[in-house]
Amino acid sequence: MSKVTERADAMCISGDFRSEPADRYGREAAAGPRPGAVAVDDVPPPAPSRPEIPGLAPADWGRLETMEKFIAAHTTESALRAVLPPDAHGHAESLARHTRFDHGALLVFPGRVDTALAELEQRGLTAAPAVPSTVVRGHLAKRYGVPRKQLPVVITQVRTSADRSVELFLLPPQSAAAGVRIVADERSRHHQTHLGFRVTDPGEGVLGLVWDTVAECAGLAADGGGFNPHQGRSGCTVLYFRGAGRMPAPYHWPRRLEILVEGHHPRILRRHRRGI
Repeated sequence: MSKVTERADAMCISGDFRSEPADRYGREAAAGPRPGAVAVDDVPPPAPSRPEIPGLAPADWGRLETMEKFIAAHTTESALRAVLPPDAHGHAESLARHTRFDHGALLVFPGRVDTALAELEQRGLTAAPAVPSTVVRGHLAKRYGVPRKQLPVVITQVRTSADRSVELFLLPPQSAAAGVRIVADERSRHHQTHLGFRVTDPGEGVLGLVWDTVAECAGLAADGGGFNPHQGRSGCTVLYFRGAGRMPAPYHWPRRLEILVEGHHPRILRRHRRGI
């Protein structure tokens, strides 16, 4: 995804201003200067005005597009093979029998959440109403030593197909202590980026089997989790796992996997937390 701008290709001497058409990410068609056009560099800058509060930055639009492409290109089993360490690929088939690829997730940093949600809609991306985050806010508080109340993280699901989405965690950097440090670190190291797999049968037996396969057979380490009462009809239990190394090029994301299941499952949460 290219940088989203409002670019003046040319301003005609007659004063008639025209811009090239753009796709939903703001990329414009290439075109040469029109006859009689004045170079942009020769046009005096406009008078100062109050700057608009931005939505998503170009860097985050690029990350969103990359995740969209990954989701479209993978089945549940191939996504599991991509995120699991190479020596655990043999467990992808068994996990795929009990889960489905639900989403890919990113932490992004809009100037304002409502502006970012409006931009998503303008680009033809259907975003669910944002709800407060509990688990990711806790991760950030622990990693950066910032009080949870200073991290107003919210979650939205950007639908990419009938049963998949990009899960966006949105944190306005000006609202968070150490905001600049968090932004730079997340965009370069992708700590919160992960692939999410939903358990198809929310019963305790299947959930325990999935946990055993990921943690004991595939060897991934527990990496946090919790219960978010704001997600789904009856809340959602989420279990994060992390494997060694990173996914192969061009992604280089952490080998980070989320198992999510509808409802509150305190027994598996206690077991998961003991593994951290």
